[in-house]
Amino acid sequence: MLPKFMATELAAGPAEIGRVMAAYGAAVVVSMPVIGAAVDRFGRRDFLTGGALIMAVASLLFVAVESVGPLLYALRAVQGVAFSMAFAAGAALAVDEAPPERVGQAIGIFGLTFLSMNAVAPAVVEIVAAGAGWSAAFATAAGGAGLCAALSRRVRDADAATDPKGIVPGLWEVASRPGQVRISLVIGLVGAGFSAMFTFHQPFALDLGMSEVRSFFIAYAIAAVTVRVGLGRFVDRAGRRRVAIAALVPYAGVVAGMAALRPGGLAGFGGILGVAHGLLYPALNAVAVADVGARERGKVMALFQAAFQIGVAGGAFGLGLLAESAGYPAVFVAAGVCVLAALLLFAASPEGRDPGGSGRLPGQAEESIPVDPSLK
Repeated sequence: MLPKFMATELAAGPAEIGRVMAAYGAAVVVSMPVIGAAVDRFGRRDFLTGGALIMAVASLLFVAVESVGPLLYALRAVQGVAFSMAFAAGAALAVDEAPPERVGQAIGIFGLTFLSMNAVAPAVVEIVAAGAGWSAAFATAAGGAGLCAALSRRVRDADAATDPKGIVPGLWEVASRPGQVRISLVIGLVGAGFSAMFTFHQPFALDLGMSEVRSFFIAYAIAAVTVRVGLGRFVDRAGRRRVAIAALVPYAGVVAGMAALRPGGLAGFGGILGVAHGLLYPALNAVAVADVGARERGKVMALFQAAFQIGVAGGAFGLGLLAESAGYPAVFVAAGVCVLAALLLFAASPEGRDPGGSGRLPGQAEESIPVDPSLK
C-alpha cells in the first residue's frame, strides 16, 4: 500500500513512486546473494529472526516520514535487507524439508505465506489507514513482523545446512553457471511485469477515479492461493518447465491488458495475475533449485529472488519515467513485452526444452530427480 500512501499523503508523482519502490528492490538485489551465501554457511534460523526484527523496526519508523526524502529511501532500503534475510533463510528451510520430487510443491506452499498477506495486509491496512491514520497502519505492519520474529524461534535448522564438513560452493561459482544465468534473466524480465502491476496499478486506478484499490490484492491472493493449494502437486507431476511456459502466456497477456483498465476492473486483473504468478513462480524456482545440494540452496534461492528483484526495481524505476512521459497505459504495454520476452527466452533455453528440467516424479517418463548424497 506504500504507493497509495505516497500518492495521497506525500503528493508523490509516478517517477517518485517508482524510485522509492526501486530503492527497496535495489537493496534486495545487493544484499540477497551475500545473505544467501551466509545462510548456507551459518544456518537459517537466526537470519529469519534477524530479518523479521529489522523489518519491524523499519516499518514502525515510517510514522516519522513526512515527505519524499532521504528517510523514506533509507527505510525502504533497510526493509529490502530485512526481507532478504527472512526470505533467503525461510526459502532454504522450506526446501530443506521437502522430498526432492516435491520441491515445486514445497516452494509453492512457502509462497502462500506471502500470497495470503497480499490479501490480508492491504485490506487491513487500507481500513486501518482510513479509520485511524497511516501511523496506525505502519504500527500494524511492525506488529506483524514482530510476530514473525517470535514464531521463527520455534523453527529448527536442518542438520545438512549447518554441517561444517564438505565443500561449500562459492557465490560466484553458483551465480555464473549458464543455467543459473538463463533462469535469472527469465525471472528478471518477469519481475518487470510484476513491478508494473503492483506498483503502478494504484496511481493508475486513482487517476481513473477509483478510491479503493484493495480488490486487486484480494483477488490476486485468492487466485494464487487457490491454484497453489489445489494444484500444488500439479507443478511437479505435470512438469515444472511445462507449467512455467503455460503460466507465462496469460502472465504476458494480463500485464499488457492492464493498459485497458476501467473502473471496476481491478479484481479481474488481480485474479488472472494471481493464477499466472501462483503457478509460474514455484515452477520456475523449482527448475532453478532442482539439482543443487543442501549447501547451495540458500545461494540459489537467494539468486533467484535477487534476479526477480532486479526486474522489480528496474521496472519500478524505468517504468516510472515512462509513466511520466507517456502515461500509465504505455507502462503496462512495455511490461507485457518484457514478460513475452521471458516466455520466448525460457522456451528456447535448455531449461525450457530439456525434459531433465521438468521436475517430474521419479520413475515417470521424463526424469528421475537425483538426491544430494549429504541428505541420505
